[in-house]
Amino acid sequence: MLINWQALKKHKQEAPLLVIDIFVLGLITLNLILLLIDTLLMYTGFGLLFSEWHPDFYQHYQQHWHKKITIYDSIFTIFLLVELGLRWLLAIYRKTYHRWFFYPFIHWYDVLACLPGLQFLRLLRLVSVFYRLHTLGIIVVGTRLIKTAQKYYGIVIEEISDRIVLNVLDGVQKELRSNNPVMSDLRANVLVPHKAIISRWLANRIGAFTTRAYQQHEQELAHYLTQTIEHTLRHNSEWRQMKRRLPLIGNMIESEVQQLLSSLVNDLTRNMLQDLSQTDNAALKDLADAAFDTFTLSDAEMDHAIESIMVEAIELIKSQVAIQQWKIDEQQEIENPIDAKLNTDKTQPLP
Repeated sequence: MLINWQALKKHKQEAPLLVIDIFVLGLITLNLILLLIDTLLMYTGFGLLFSEWHPDFYQHYQQHWHKKITIYDSIFTIFLLVELGLRWLLAIYRKTYHRWFFYPFIHWYDVLACLPGLQFLRLLRLVSVFYRLHTLGIIVVGTRLIKTAQKYYGIVIEEISDRIVLNVLDGVQKELRSNNPVMSDLRANVLVPHKAIISRWLANRIGAFTTRAYQQHEQELAHYLTQTIEHTLRHNSEWRQMKRRLPLIGNMIESEVQQLLSSLVNDLTRNMLQDLSQTDNAALKDLADAAFDTFTLSDAEMDHAIESIMVEAIELIKSQVAIQQWKIDEQQEIENPIDAKLNTDKTQPLP
C-alpha cells in the first residue's frame, strides 16, 4: 500500500481534510491494534494461557501497559470527538446536508465509536476513509488486494443479510402458525377498506376479458349458436307437429326461422357483450361486488389452507436465501477459472 501525494494536487480544496484523513487512518489502525491486543490478553482465554507461559511479562503488562492503553484510548476518543465536532461545523458551514443536525445521524458510526465498549465501530470509519482515499487515487493498493477485499466484503454482507432475512421469515412463520387471525385481519383491514377500487377494477377486467375473448372466438360462437338453434328446432315436439301440418312449406319455413333466430341471437349476444365491455358497467359492478363479498366471507377451512400455502411459500424462500452463493461462486472459480476471471473483472467496487 502506497500513498500517492501527487494526487493531493488534484484536490486542492479538500487537501487539508484528506491529509487529516490519512493521519486519522493511521491512528485508528494503531488504536484498533492496541485494543485488540489488550482485549486478547486481558479478557480472553488466550490471556490466561499467556499468563501461565510468561507470568512475569503478563503481570508487568497488567500493571503498566493495560492502564496506559486505556489512557491512550481515552485521549484518542477525545481527539475523535473534537474532529467530529469540527467536521460537523464544516458541514453546517458548507450546507452539505439539508438540515444542520443530519450530520451525526449520517455518520452514526463515528458517534457510537466514541462510546465505551463500542470502539470496534471505528473499523467502519477505517473502511470508509480507506475506500474514499483509494477512490481518489491517494492510497494505491494492489489489484489482488482489492479483489480479495471485495470478495470477503461480499461474503460478510451476504451472511449478515441472509441471517436477517431468515430471522424475519421465521418470525412471520411463527405468527402464521400461532393461530393468529391473519386472514380475518387481512379481510377487515386490507381488503374491505379498498372494496370500491377492487370491485371497479374487477368489473373492468371482466369486461375487457369478455370483449377480447369474443373478438378471438366470434366465428366459433356464431357457429355454435347456429348449430344449437338448429338442433333445438329439430328436436322441439311442438315445431315438429306444426311442420307436419305444413308438408310443402315446412322445410322452407324451418330454414327461414333458423336464419332469423341465428341472426337475432348473434346480434343479441354481440350487443350484450359490447354493453358489458363498457367502462364502469353497472351490471358488472354488481357482479364484482357480489364476487368480492363471496371471496371475503370467513371460511375456516380456506383460511387454514391459505395460511398453509403462505407458510410453505416462505419455507421455499428461506431455502433459497439459505443458499450460500459465495460458496457456489468460489466453486465455479475453481472449476472454471477463465470465466471466473472475466466475472471478477466486472466486479463493482466496494460501496
